[in-house]
Amino acid sequence: MTRSESNAPASKATMSVWERKKLLAMREIQRVALDLFDEHGFRSVTVEQVAIASNVSPSSIYRYFGTKEALILWDEYDPQFIELLGTADESEAVAPGEFIEMIRAAVPALVHELAADEERIRRRMRYVVSQPDVRDGLARQTRQLEVELRAMIARRLGRDQGDLDVRLLAASAAWGFDAALDYWGETGFAMPLAEALTYVIEALTRSAEAMLTFPAPVSRGGNKS
Repeated sequence: MTRSESNAPASKATMSVWERKKLLAMREIQRVALDLFDEHGFRSVTVEQVAIASNVSPSSIYRYFGTKEALILWDEYDPQFIELLGTADESEAVAPGEFIEMIRAAVPALVHELAADEERIRRRMRYVVSQPDVRDGLARQTRQLEVELRAMIARRLGRDQGDLDVRLLAASAAWGFDAALDYWGETGFAMPLAEALTYVIEALTRSAEAMLTFPAPVSRGGNKS
């Protein structure tokens, strides 16, 4: 899932005390918001009501989350994954095969952490499936995630952000992950989250291997990042 643009926390291993307190506060506000949405309906609950129930000011909620929809969409996982891939041995670019192995090495811990948080993700996905405003918010955040992934992939591979295969890798990762969660929600969460995530990540990784070994066409008009 995604998060508000201004609140992408550092990985848990590198968080300061203040960042950890902020993360806990945001998770608590989100829990309160979900309780209110479940009881009264998403459209009936205001940000001000969430603030009162959370013992914070409405301005704090807007500062942390940005929008009402982000009270549902926010989580800490995307930034952790991007930071992990973007900072490991970042002194030099890596070969495509090494990059794929970095992804495979990072996946088990990420899947374990997401699976342990399955109930919270399930609660949030119900609103993604049922509320058009939340789904639209997710689409906006996924577009932003795609941009961030494109920059990270280009940097790790020593490539240009405008290269076609870099664009395809970023788009398939961002939107493929959302497609898997949509499927999980629209099928009534019948499949365990860990199983769904393991499948989609392996499928995306195999696709990435194919893209990185398939010769991309040479642009005649120059790259545009």
